[in-house]
Amino acid sequence: MSVEGLCARIAKLDNEIHAQRELFKQLESEKSQAQYELNLIQDPISRLPIEISSQIFIHALDGFGKPGLAHIPTLFLGVCNSWSRIALATPELWSAIHISFPCAKGFPEIWLGRARKRPLSITLNGVLDPDVVDTIWERAQQLKHLEIWLPEEPEDGAPEVALWRSASPPGPFLSLETFKMSDRHLPESSDAWSVSYTQVIQLLRLAPNLSECMFDVQYTNYGSVLKDGEKIQLPNVRRLDFGNNKSPYCDDEIIQYLSLPKLEFLSIPLQEVGTHTILSFLTTQSPPLKELILGDGGMRQSADSDVLLECLRAAPELGLFDAWMTPTTATSLFIALSGSSSLVCRLATLVTHCAPAHIVGLYQPLWNATLDVTTARHKQLKVFHIDLSESRGGPSHENLPGANTIAALRKLADAGMQIHITDVLESAA
Repeated sequence: MSVEGLCARIAKLDNEIHAQRELFKQLESEKSQAQYELNLIQDPISRLPIEISSQIFIHALDGFGKPGLAHIPTLFLGVCNSWSRIALATPELWSAIHISFPCAKGFPEIWLGRARKRPLSITLNGVLDPDVVDTIWERAQQLKHLEIWLPEEPEDGAPEVALWRSASPPGPFLSLETFKMSDRHLPESSDAWSVSYTQVIQLLRLAPNLSECMFDVQYTNYGSVLKDGEKIQLPNVRRLDFGNNKSPYCDDEIIQYLSLPKLEFLSIPLQEVGTHTILSFLTTQSPPLKELILGDGGMRQSADSDVLLECLRAAPELGLFDAWMTPTTATSLFIALSGSSSLVCRLATLVTHCAPAHIVGLYQPLWNATLDVTTARHKQLKVFHIDLSESRGGPSHENLPGANTIAALRKLADAGMQIHITDVLESAA
């Protein structure tokens, strides 16, 4: 065959190959369309109005969304085209995210972009990536819930965690309702990580609609930034929680610098402040406190029953009081409560954690006072709990309550009061 003939044949074959490729593409498209129509018939989700299918997808969420094909909502993208379209058309699915560092570059921006203008709930865990943090602060106006969990292992040369790297804060955070920080993963001996408390103060000042705060972190020096007598105004915070930090340091001193006129719940470990500070806070600010939980302060300071009683007087709307104290302090407090029917008449739950004590005869006055306070306040008191689990197994056998006391307490329990005396009533039964 001549050169001209071979060139013509090659051109003809090229045309036939191109035609077959176009036919193949057409067949693939027709197959995809047929598969889509089959999915519409077989998949009830696809037949529903998108408003309903979106709500079904939202109900499938379990807390904060996580990246990865095995987790919702990313999982929906790989099921079929129909589910992918529904997921991408439902910004609420992408409005909550848990980011663990290090993370893949670019994915937070893509994820948050799918949330569009919805309020955002974000958890950051680990060494903060400045680029990712910048992406988050670009949406400062959308932030509704923000949690920061500090890294488990400190890095050399990184003693402070900066919330943002710009000279000025990215706020205001007008939509922010919840702000939590925790270094609960840190070993007690570690002091390498600390939060930029200057930035924390800036954030609090720019978040007037905060309703809940948690500071479960090691000691920080807020007093070095604030002027004497200066208060951070938090007009809408109803819940302040310092977590369960068992390290020898805690930043609960910040309560001295906060104005909390609407506070209803306070849980504080009393690591850097004492009960006198709490009393001063209650008497000067008069918040409508409904729940008060006082920690053991590392057992470095013993609560005074008179101060605790004044704390109760300063919180007339208090319904729950939970505190650590010695058996002697508990006895004095119970006697005072049983002798005044008008004092804290709203108190419905009383929980006492007793410090270790093994002195013979120390517990009998406590059992007498226990019976007095539960009897005197049986109309208001619904839950009464003495926790002796930290007292090295509780009192010795000779210090257990007598049979008459146990019988009287069980009679109150039969009448509806929830009475728990850990490691005592069970062993005496």
